[in-house]
Amino acid sequence: MTSPVCVRCGGPVAVIGDEWTCGTHGRIEPLHPPLPAEHHHLWDVASSSGVPFWVPVPPPAGWSASGVRRTGGTGPARGVALSLQGPGVTTRVAELVIVSEEPGVGLGAAYAGIDGTDPGPEITSLPRDTSLHAGGQRTPLWSLPVSDRSAYVGEAHGCWLWIVAWPVTEWMVIHDGLTLLDLRENRERLAELPVGALTPRLAI
Repeated sequence: MTSPVCVRCGGPVAVIGDEWTCGTHGRIEPLHPPLPAEHHHLWDVASSSGVPFWVPVPPPAGWSASGVRRTGGTGPARGVALSLQGPGVTTRVAELVIVSEEPGVGLGAAYAGIDGTDPGPEITSLPRDTSLHAGGQRTPLWSLPVSDRSAYVGEAHGCWLWIVAWPVTEWMVIHDGLTLLDLRENRERLAELPVGALTPRLAI
């Protein structure tokens, strides 16, 4: 079985006492290997998550889940990521990663391609140019200044919510009235989510 890696850089980690550490980033959350988005894997991750596990129900037309990852040692996950693939507007296949995490974890920042673990205070000066509904609440999203993908971040139910799309031209899917449900509280909706093959996009 593949060992966990650093949530921030994907590098090797060690366990010192009851803490996971990275030679570059110090104390970190261990990031477990990607799993195919089979329904039993999705539910297993949701069942062990301490943060919302956001799933688009229904997903954009023609899109399917393509993998899942979680952070954490022996306790509940402090960060989870779901990937999806589907037909793009400007490209044949587009991809999307949705991350929910506690502050200080760094999973969303890693997928967004930015340094650090959390959005900086400058986020309030960036364009707040879209929103979606997460758990029944309207959630504004801020666009981040990255060039090779589209990355948005906001706050939902006390956790960071990151949505990252590839390629950069496929930002439109994030503006498409997405509705996210927390799978932990909506297991009966899982059957509505199509699943596909595991994507390499979840690698960090």
